[in-house]
Amino acid sequence: PPASPLARPRLALLLVAGVMSLLPGASAFAGAPLMRLRASLSSRSSAFAARSTLFAPPRTLCGMRGSAPLSFARLLVSSAGGGDKKKLVFLGTPGVAASALQHLIDASKKSDAEFEVSAVVTNPPAPAGRKKVLTPSPVHKLAEESGIQVLTPTGLLKKHPDSAEFLEEMRGMAPDVCVTAAYGQFLPKSFLSIPPLGTLNIHPSLLPKFRGAAPVPRALEAGVDKTGVSVLFTVFEMDAGPVVGRRERALEGDEKADALLPELFDEGSELLLEVLGGVFEGKYKQDGTGCDVQNDEEATHADKMTKDEGELWFTENALYAHNRVRAFAGWPGTSAQFVVAPSDGSKPPETVKVKIITTRVSRPVGGAALGVHQVKMNDKGNAIVITCDDGSQLEVLELQPPGKKVMDAKSFWNGMRGKDVERKRVGWSTGKVPGQA
Repeated sequence: PPASPLARPRLALLLVAGVMSLLPGASAFAGAPLMRLRASLSSRSSAFAARSTLFAPPRTLCGMRGSAPLSFARLLVSSAGGGDKKKLVFLGTPGVAASALQHLIDASKKSDAEFEVSAVVTNPPAPAGRKKVLTPSPVHKLAEESGIQVLTPTGLLKKHPDSAEFLEEMRGMAPDVCVTAAYGQFLPKSFLSIPPLGTLNIHPSLLPKFRGAAPVPRALEAGVDKTGVSVLFTVFEMDAGPVVGRRERALEGDEKADALLPELFDEGSELLLEVLGGVFEGKYKQDGTGCDVQNDEEATHADKMTKDEGELWFTENALYAHNRVRAFAGWPGTSAQFVVAPSDGSKPPETVKVKIITTRVSRPVGGAALGVHQVKMNDKGNAIVITCDDGSQLEVLELQPPGKKVMDAKSFWNGMRGKDVERKRVGWSTGKVPGQA
């Protein structure tokens, strides 16, 4: 005789879930038995069951309450459609990562989409603003607005108290692939082993160049003439996995990190969508199949920035100082100390620390120069000229005095009202030129 419909595990689970959803407190009562039942079913049934909080006891996960239980009707709808789509879990935190997530969400809504964004992982809400109010990350906000489950573990390593619970939840979700973009947490092997198709990362450099935490600032600081973005498989070593694809971006010499970074992440998101199909088909694999395996001997590293790196003393070549202004735009920013005094000597000199916003190099090659500490306006009256120790010259186009808004050089100079301005004197140097030891 034909098998009873109730003998099919998936349908049986749906019926049990439907009954439990009608009984107050029944989900909690039946949570453990359902978990055991789920483990005994086929992998496809298990994957489906993991998508609903009805199949696990209600609990607080990684600091965030799980999604509300789905109704029986919604479970049936979910069962009927999208079952063949790959499940993708996204990990990211800042605004550039939210942009990447938006690309994925938009692509997943297309009629021919091969994947769905099943969940989002991001850093926990952090204090923000003067009042230090706990604020969700940009990725967190976008995911909630899009109706996507959000997980906020404090970390993935064993030292974090919620790491084991998070990894258990990830295994229950059974994602096919994960995608990271500026997530900000180390990914252990216990996480990387979960998605069978691997974890892909959007990295804003032309790997193996500038591996590490600050690839865009370090590339601009080094004065390179091109950069780009890479999509690679994540391995246990930082940014060392097989590269699935790259896109180059020529540099003109005036780009700033805070504007270039989102541009590269947008490019990287488009590149990711181009290669995802190949990952699903097996064209690109974690073992390097179809990929460009990086040469570690060609690797350079992009260390995390520190606040004191933003100090400009002009003991280096003007081009190096200019590149630092570009590289550290946004955070930590760059600043310089000017010594200001009335030209008649009626008052003692005053040291003023100003933020340097936009610069250009007017004299790249050093040479003999008189009055190297003197700060003056250029002949056109639109830039402040600073002479470096080696005689090269940097023009400041925009700056920000203490307690004031960003202004152009002319406005700042007019505010000096004829006072003498010098850069603060420090130990003399022959200057540092990009590309030289």
